[in-house]
Amino acid sequence: MYSLAAHRFMFLTILLAFVSRSKAANAPSILMQDICKETAKSHGSYDDCVSALELDPTADSADINKLAKISLQLGISNTANTRNYIKKLLKNATPESQETLNTCLSSYVAATASFKSALSELGEDPLSANYDSLVAGDDVQACEDEMARNKAQIPGIITRNNYGKLYSAIAFVVTNHLPQIS
Repeated sequence: MYSLAAHRFMFLTILLAFVSRSKAANAPSILMQDICKETAKSHGSYDDCVSALELDPTADSADINKLAKISLQLGISNTANTRNYIKKLLKNATPESQETLNTCLSSYVAATASFKSALSELGEDPLSANYDSLVAGDDVQACEDEMARNKAQIPGIITRNNYGKLYSAIAFVVTNHLPQIS
């Protein structure tokens, strides 16, 4: 007959095996881990990178080419969404915030265009895609610089700027690992 302690031990062993198995199943792929470790060296955190990429459920099983496409599509979506957010803010902007918001709107139009350009260059010119991925972050930084210059406190923009720069950093790292076409 098994004692109560033996039952508890078996129960805990089975529970620990289940928990460790489920954590392993949820771990990002080796490729995503490598990309996010490298991205975290220049921008954001490892966890922010993984969370950002996991917005696309296919990212975990993607190869480097697919992950480049995913990162750029997420960047396009993020900057286009922020551009639309700024357009809404402009409708009720105070005269003090209007200049800053117009600069940020232009910055996000440019950032979206940079991400789109990078996406279109993936298959034929990975080096240009890499450069345009980096430029998208510079475009977002222009909005942040304008806000700092004008000491603007605009709700939601700082967080959106951080995500725009994160997507740029991820796309830059991923496209930097693409094989070059001769």
